[in-house]
Amino acid sequence: MKKAILSFLFIVIIFLSKAGTDPDTNYVQKFKNIVSLKTFLVNNGFTYTLTPRNNDGFTEKELNDAKLFYTPHIPPVMGVSVNIKGIGFSYAFKFTDDYLDTTARIKAGYKGFTINMYGTKFGFEAHYQDYSRFYFSYKNQAPGSIQKNTIIRADKWGARNIFFFNCKKFSYNAAFHQSQLQKKSAGSAMMIMALRFNELKSTDRTMIPGELRPYYGSISDLQRNRNYSFFIQGGYGYNFTKNYFYCSLAAFAGVGIQSQTFKYPTGNFYKISFPLVGRGKASLGYNGKVLFTGLYGNIDADQSSIKNLKTQQLTYSYGVYAGARLIKFTKTKTQIKQEEKNKKMAEKEAAKKAKEAKKKSKK
Repeated sequence: MKKAILSFLFIVIIFLSKAGTDPDTNYVQKFKNIVSLKTFLVNNGFTYTLTPRNNDGFTEKELNDAKLFYTPHIPPVMGVSVNIKGIGFSYAFKFTDDYLDTTARIKAGYKGFTINMYGTKFGFEAHYQDYSRFYFSYKNQAPGSIQKNTIIRADKWGARNIFFFNCKKFSYNAAFHQSQLQKKSAGSAMMIMALRFNELKSTDRTMIPGELRPYYGSISDLQRNRNYSFFIQGGYGYNFTKNYFYCSLAAFAGVGIQSQTFKYPTGNFYKISFPLVGRGKASLGYNGKVLFTGLYGNIDADQSSIKNLKTQQLTYSYGVYAGARLIKFTKTKTQIKQEEKNKKMAEKEAAKKAKEAKKKSKK
């Protein structure tokens, strides 16, 4: 039953991603039977913070100074992205264990997968990320004494729908995925609706280091923070273009509702919160008919609070890419209808002229 439901939802998403009116061809050029291959070098980053709140034994400044930062060490990786008829898949890899890593720090375990589909009015994105082996730090620890914690693990997965309101002139595909051409500069308001799961957990003991436990009070034995959330974001994106060179920017902000589960040795504690969420995207480069290259960056941030704890997450990536595509320019339905209309009018006009010429020849 679950497989049938997932299959049905996948078909619905594909249908919606293909639905929508044709774009204005003065602004956006679509392709037919597009297959593009892109290689990229990317740096992924993730920071998870915990801040104690409302502990009567300490001042607000002392509690803020006890803010705990968990950060995995993820060296840059290579990746390959394939886009076939608007459906994209990305995979990142390393040639060796020490590839592009010049430090002696313990590397985090990291797995990531993304899939995306974008139509004219609607887009769909899904992701999965798994981090293990973190470094942790806080404000008043000895300089240079960032410590490692190999038993901390974080999991994140989710899906989001993106709606484009100025789909006639603005192409999200052209702005951030180079699978269409943006002929003239244009922008659009956008809306995101998303479901997301994330958790930070310790595999065998508390996540809070011993020296900070007094500041965290009743939550010092926290072993896992698990969140299920739904949120809505509004935003705006713009693609500046000139002679196939482009600069694309987009920013989103919103709020959600979140179910949080805090696990302790004595049991679980449940809470509802309302996280604030933000997102930013940027891309700069050359998007030609066949070849394309450039720089890009993405960032996602959120913050949620309960009475005695504030959590914040920051996920980012930036890199450089280059690729090529096999394309065939296609005419839109509007263009085809207009050409058929013009053809009929021309035939009608030619018949009219032939009839007039025949009448004159009889005279």
